[in-house]
Amino acid sequence: MNSVDMTVPRHRPFRTARAAFEIGLKPMPPETWLETGPDHAAFMAAKRARLDGLPPLFYGALPSSRPAQAELLALAAAHLARDHAGHFTAGQGRLCDHIDGSRHALSGDEPLAILGRIVEEDFILIDRVDGADIITAASNAYTTSGRIVSSVGRSMRFAHEFVPGLNEELGARIDRVLANVQAGTPVVRFNWVLTTIADRLFPEGAHDANVEASVRAAVELERDYRVAGERLWIRVERQTFMRLPQTRALAFGIHTYSHPLSSLAGDMECLAALRRLIGEYSEDRLRYSAMLAIKTPILRWLEERLASAGEPLHAAASI
Repeated sequence: MNSVDMTVPRHRPFRTARAAFEIGLKPMPPETWLETGPDHAAFMAAKRARLDGLPPLFYGALPSSRPAQAELLALAAAHLARDHAGHFTAGQGRLCDHIDGSRHALSGDEPLAILGRIVEEDFILIDRVDGADIITAASNAYTTSGRIVSSVGRSMRFAHEFVPGLNEELGARIDRVLANVQAGTPVVRFNWVLTTIADRLFPEGAHDANVEASVRAAVELERDYRVAGERLWIRVERQTFMRLPQTRALAFGIHTYSHPLSSLAGDMECLAALRRLIGEYSEDRLRYSAMLAIKTPILRWLEERLASAGEPLHAAASI
């Protein structure tokens, strides 16, 4: 089952992004921690089906993570009942989702496995083990990297190993920043990419699948770049970081959104930002994110939209 949101994107981080890697953490009001999209019911049905599959490719946890899992589930259930009271209610050991009518027992399984079937966010738990920050549990249905669940018992640097230049440029700083996230002061950041895959739940072998889909789409887009608005999708990751006050583990949440590029056709600020970023990204970064093969038709589509609105085309040389 595909889950696609056809509305205007809620988050547009590319408006203020820079071409260089940046951590970009910002304070997050606690009441905004978890989010629910307009396609919640369809998406959660698809997500639960993926998490229920065997073997369990999208979930992994160390036994030592159970106290942090339980704390995270309790905090999330309380947040949903308090800050999303129109959609969720809690009582008698259950949480009810009034959007899709599902009811969830808050015990009987690993707490993180329960949470993954309630909320759209994926969660990764990071804890201090023998002086190092280690991923101790992960529920990762989105599979944007295909690396998270296999990283349980390892560091974030292992998870980031295949992102060109990330560990070299920002690895030490990422470690310091995450270590400094304090209880009571959660933070948020964003990633984004243009992809030819519409579904929020990327297929297994996500990276290779995305590259292959991009290469196939490039043939069509080279013939007619004008269809880029319908063939390409803006995939935005909203990443939250919350220090759990009792166990001191770090809860790393990932909420992925997918919208057609055409949803931004009237937003000149976003289109100009996308043109600038794609024109400035290194070839390695474009290749890793599967945008290198489709760079030229993307820029042509953006330039045409900007020109029709009378925007200056000073970046046309990037094509």
